[in-house]
Amino acid sequence: MKYGICTLALVPLRLEQAHRSEMVSQVLFGELFEIVDEQADWTSIRLLETDYLGWIQNGQFQQLTDLDRQHYLNGEPTIVGREGGVLFNDTTQLQLCHGTKLYLNAGNRINLPLLDLTYQGSINLFSKELVESELQQLALSYKDVPYLWGGRSEWGIDCSGFSQLIYRCFDLSLPRDAYQQAEIGQTVDFVSEIQVGDLAFFDNAQGRITHVGIMLDRDTIIHASAKVRVDRMDSAGIFNAELNCYTHKLRIVKRYN
Repeated sequence: MKYGICTLALVPLRLEQAHRSEMVSQVLFGELFEIVDEQADWTSIRLLETDYLGWIQNGQFQQLTDLDRQHYLNGEPTIVGREGGVLFNDTTQLQLCHGTKLYLNAGNRINLPLLDLTYQGSINLFSKELVESELQQLALSYKDVPYLWGGRSEWGIDCSGFSQLIYRCFDLSLPRDAYQQAEIGQTVDFVSEIQVGDLAFFDNAQGRITHVGIMLDRDTIIHASAKVRVDRMDSAGIFNAELNCYTHKLRIVKRYN
């Protein structure tokens, strides 16, 4: 089995092996994946953390042996904090976005063959125990970030990318897509029982879950729709005061702990 590691700050993961193909997600620096298929300009990969499939352009990653992969994972898991950070050496400087997960050795270094870099910047210090006290402020710091289909960062994000990123900062791992996130966790039976950090899921006319948002309290949700925005929510769904109508129909609320 062959492995790879993303060596750029943020790259597109595409449905097919072409630049014009849909961007289904993004790969952040340091994310590991299994190499499924190799073509002249593109490589099919399966992300190890989420089992997500797609195509990445050659030149945006480095192949690793299984020994290299294990060596990298032996480092200290570190998540880049809200202010971001930089990986650098004498010839390279990479600006990393919030939520990037690194495995750092002594001296805050990544030292792999052909990849020897030092990290300098903010570090995420949140944990599961701080969801109730800290999640609301962190999520609100993303307000007005533009919506981007497949996006996973402050430079553009989609609804499930937003919930996944915020949860990652509290040491809670979520799948990539909204419908996958809805398949795990504990169901919250009544809107009156919603707590900060619960995820609310919404379906379309065909009953397919297509949207997710993070509850800030019992009746306020933050979600990515055109941009990251804050709206009211009740048992019917999300009410957009600017449009004076409901925009998303509530399907289920889940809690993860």
